[in-house]
Amino acid sequence: MLTKRQKKILDLMIHQNDFQTVDYFSKKLGVSKRTIHSEIKIIEDYVKSSGEYIEKRRGVGIALRKVNEEIDPMEMDEEADVYSTISRRIEIMKYLLFDEKVSFSSLSNHFMVSKTSIKNDLTFVMKVLSEGNNCKLQGDINGTRLIGAEEDIQKAFLQFNRYVLSNSDYYIEDEITKKMKLLEVYYGEQPISVCSNILYNYVRNHANVISDYYVQNVLNIFVILMYRIKMGHHISVTTAVNHSGEDAFFEESANELLNKAALRLDLSYTPEDVKYLSHHLILNRFESLPEQKIDVLIVDSLLDRVSESLNINFSGDEKLGSQLRNHIPPMIYRLRAKNKIENPFTSRIKTEFSLTFNVIWVVLSEYEKELGITFNEDEIAFLTIYFQAAIERAKANRRILVVCQMGIATSELLINRIKNVLPSLDTLEAASVMELDEIDLHSFDLILSTINIDLPNKKVIYVSPFLNDEDLSKIGSELYKPTKQVVERPFSGFDNLTKYIDAEFTYLNTNFTSKEELIAGIGKKLIQAEYITQEFIESVSNRETAGGTDLPTGVAVPHGNSHYVNRTVVAVIKNAKKFKWKNYYVDVVFMICISKQDTKETRNILADIYNIIDGPERLKGIRRASSTDDLLKGFRSEVYGTNAGEG
Repeated sequence: MLTKRQKKILDLMIHQNDFQTVDYFSKKLGVSKRTIHSEIKIIEDYVKSSGEYIEKRRGVGIALRKVNEEIDPMEMDEEADVYSTISRRIEIMKYLLFDEKVSFSSLSNHFMVSKTSIKNDLTFVMKVLSEGNNCKLQGDINGTRLIGAEEDIQKAFLQFNRYVLSNSDYYIEDEITKKMKLLEVYYGEQPISVCSNILYNYVRNHANVISDYYVQNVLNIFVILMYRIKMGHHISVTTAVNHSGEDAFFEESANELLNKAALRLDLSYTPEDVKYLSHHLILNRFESLPEQKIDVLIVDSLLDRVSESLNINFSGDEKLGSQLRNHIPPMIYRLRAKNKIENPFTSRIKTEFSLTFNVIWVVLSEYEKELGITFNEDEIAFLTIYFQAAIERAKANRRILVVCQMGIATSELLINRIKNVLPSLDTLEAASVMELDEIDLHSFDLILSTINIDLPNKKVIYVSPFLNDEDLSKIGSELYKPTKQVVERPFSGFDNLTKYIDAEFTYLNTNFTSKEELIAGIGKKLIQAEYITQEFIESVSNRETAGGTDLPTGVAVPHGNSHYVNRTVVAVIKNAKKFKWKNYYVDVVFMICISKQDTKETRNILADIYNIIDGPERLKGIRRASSTDDLLKGFRSEVYGTNAGEG
């Protein structure tokens, strides 16, 4: 039995959303860190019986985790634990799939467990790998190997990926883009990066082709197919799936995906490989739920609200309206059933289309109570793709192509840096030199390249692979020239933001140590001033649980449901020290409270905030401001920090 103190520690761990340090528990219970360490050892043994464990990360803290795989205690050696059993089984799968053979004796010696345990492991492993296929184990004098048709073998690889990702709490945070890094150990960093980038652009251009629920599945299939091709294995003629003429689009798409990947990875593929990938694109295509009903007025209302908030009229975009009417009912069905999707591109979408992403989330929060659901960042990311595509159709942005030698790692670095000098609605795409002949270059407003390329009648700006200040200046001067669609406006000193910043809610050198403490502390002051209600603070907390609002720049932009805002205000907080928010350490926070009647200001407010966040000098100005006056003065300076806080 646990003591009263141990129960208190366990209760705190159960109710925390993220890792907490031993110091946190020490202060909460008023005991020494050494005592907490001793108590946690006892709690560790206790929680194992309920299928949980305590994950520890140096410099981060501890968290209570649920074991994803159910282990029969009779299958475990006396000295084994859940962690080692799962790790051992993953390793055995690796030997079977990637090394292509194993032996009982070598496995028993390698893992220092009995042959009986290895036999149990192989039984379990085959139960996982043979799900939905006809793979079998075959043993001879040379060892035990997995046999089956190539299509079945690739299905076994898919089962392996799912098993690794579903048990990845042992290794890394529950963010799918980070989980995918676990697979780099098996498939290599380059193939996963290439397949992710190519599929991301495909999904962006064909939003309704693959269901959001299955994008992660298609990414796994794509990675596995390219890996097996690299190893010299191809789908055979007898197992390739033939499709009718009406599915020609999917075969063309599969060929496009494979061709791009083959160019970047220096591989050759067969027509059967194309048909196989085409088959999976069809199996994972977008399908609405025929029995799910939703008032079409909600969809139309949502479209109107986002249009108003982004200051773009989408009423004439029939494609967007149709997409939303098909997409939103299954989305609501999933959220009500608490059936969480994993969008492998959420982090990328949040970075590339941060303004659109957050505007949509602010607007959608108004519908949570009415629909009885809580939106999460994966769902918002998919909606962002629909609206961003509509923005491109409305010519409210510019398309920019980034060309690199191989279009892989360097292009990612370039895109992230270029975003700092672009308006938030502009879009960037990457391509290798070999892909240029297959791209419609006329659809791009500007081309950036790290190497000399001959493109008649197209404006090309040559930049360094690491993008220096001179390169940024060239890009900025080119992009801010007036065009038919985009008219340069004089700098207005962030007027859209500053009219909602109140000196009373501007804080310097605060001493918050967690996001919960900051949200509660600032929220209490806003409630007392009658700007918001208590429900707003709860909605902010729910928003953070669904997906962090922190950014790599050390800034967080928490926001909540506009229904609970009486008067629009943006509280600005500069903390004395950085503290862990969700994924990043932050010291600058914009707490955004937008009332329902000011929804149309959402884009303008967020655009000003992101322009500040994306400007290194402006952030420096905030961080070195010595008084509230300095801080407010900086928001009215063209380059924040030029005069603020100096002297």
